[in-house]
Amino acid sequence: MTLKDILLIRNVRNFLIFRSSYFARFYYPVFTLLYLDYDLTLSQFAMLNVVWAATIVLAEVPSGAFADTLGRKKLVVLSSLVMFIEIAMIAFVPTGNSTIVFMVFFVNRVLSGLAMALASGADEALAYDTLKEQGNEDLWPRVLQIQLRIASTVGIFVTLIGAAMYDVDFMAHIFQFFGLDTPESTRDLMRIPVFATLLVALVAIYAAFDMEEEYQPVVSGAGKIATMKASLKLTLNAGRWVMATPYVLFILLYYALFEHTSRMFLTMDSQYYRAIDIPIIYFGFIGAGVSVLKILFAGQSRRLAESMSPKAFILVMGIATMATYYWISLGWSIYGVIPALILIFIIMTMNIFISYHLNKKTESHNRATVLSFKGLMFNVGYGTIGILYAYYYKVLSQGFSEAEIEQHIDFIASLSSFFYYFTFLFVVVGVIFYVKDKKQAIF
Repeated sequence: MTLKDILLIRNVRNFLIFRSSYFARFYYPVFTLLYLDYDLTLSQFAMLNVVWAATIVLAEVPSGAFADTLGRKKLVVLSSLVMFIEIAMIAFVPTGNSTIVFMVFFVNRVLSGLAMALASGADEALAYDTLKEQGNEDLWPRVLQIQLRIASTVGIFVTLIGAAMYDVDFMAHIFQFFGLDTPESTRDLMRIPVFATLLVALVAIYAAFDMEEEYQPVVSGAGKIATMKASLKLTLNAGRWVMATPYVLFILLYYALFEHTSRMFLTMDSQYYRAIDIPIIYFGFIGAGVSVLKILFAGQSRRLAESMSPKAFILVMGIATMATYYWISLGWSIYGVIPALILIFIIMTMNIFISYHLNKKTESHNRATVLSFKGLMFNVGYGTIGILYAYYYKVLSQGFSEAEIEQHIDFIASLSSFFYYFTFLFVVVGVIFYVKDKKQAIF
């Protein structure tokens, strides 16, 4: 099947549009700096991301179950609307009162987590089951590859423009061209990438509404109580199935470990780049380079995920990730960008591997629920590492002078925690896997 034929499949096309626009956020290249310019501290930033993760933990699996009972399209549509609202909140929040700002961002993180939970599993299940009904489920890795390339292409423009929107010198020329007062600091620019993201959110809303619900819900016309019971029953059954299926359980455990550790670091990548003396204007070029990397290596990632045995794949990726975190902890100026790029390639490949193997082992009737368990396990890990890192950084920074903190020496010193954290958990999960695998082969 050609690329054109794949794009003619309505749900697959809308899945690609939805995913690409949902995550096309112009403030991502300066995510941490944006929070700091709103007068939030780095510890508050980490804790707000814990709130985000905790919300997903609470809403992830129930939302997946509702997707399998009420219908997947309804949840995708609701997710896009909630996402629009949460972005609008930080676009229009008045500054000046740090307490009000923190509370608005707190609600923003709750709504953002809810939006993520609502869409998680539902959009993927809609697209995958459409292919399965046509007998083309083997095309799913290729769809993921296409999605990666489209999102990366969009990401090139989003990161370049987003970083440029946050560069005072560049935006001064734009302001002068339109006869406006030139910005004096990034605080004068911080809302611009947020407003740009708000416009792109409308594309995600369109794609969500244009999806088709081809899957018949388990419950129809049985009332809210019956629907709730069916959702909870489906959740419990899916949970039992995950725990009783070592293949799926360990796939999810390894996914959660790789994903939540890398996400915590990559969430703070703008602070990392600033700490290793990268000018803000270059953040966009780095982001564009990441997108080009994904486009060029998406095919290689898919081939690795499909061709290597699960054991060999996980071991190789684990060792590579440990080496990468160690390199990051060195805090090398300029060259410190390289391990960040390697980490992104590792996670990109892991995500294709996980989705490919997880969908192969999951039945259609509870696909969205099981995929939601994937998000649940990731966010439990993400919330945990967020709390640990916020506490560790707060304690660590007390041993540095104000001058050293201004030079971000304390932040660089905190990065070694990622190497030790990942290595410890990878060994623990590996030992548990080895014991289980000796009794009965898992992969």
